[in-house]
Amino acid sequence: MNESYKNNQSCEKDERVIRYNMEKCASFMAKMILKYGKEVLEEINAENEKMNVSVSEEKN
Repeated sequence: MNESYKNNQSCEKDERVIRYNMEKCASFMAKMILKYGKEVLEEINAENEKMNVSVSEEKN
């Protein structure tokens, strides 16, 4: 086997592993968003409301 062929096979294997890991990560992120997304969004909105109130209080 020539060296170029071996490198190409190794590169293809690395790409498959990378793609698999990315898909696994995306799947995990999607599950976490489905599970906790509403709570996190509510917390963000609450923080934004607090910031808006404190900013408007400073203006007065």
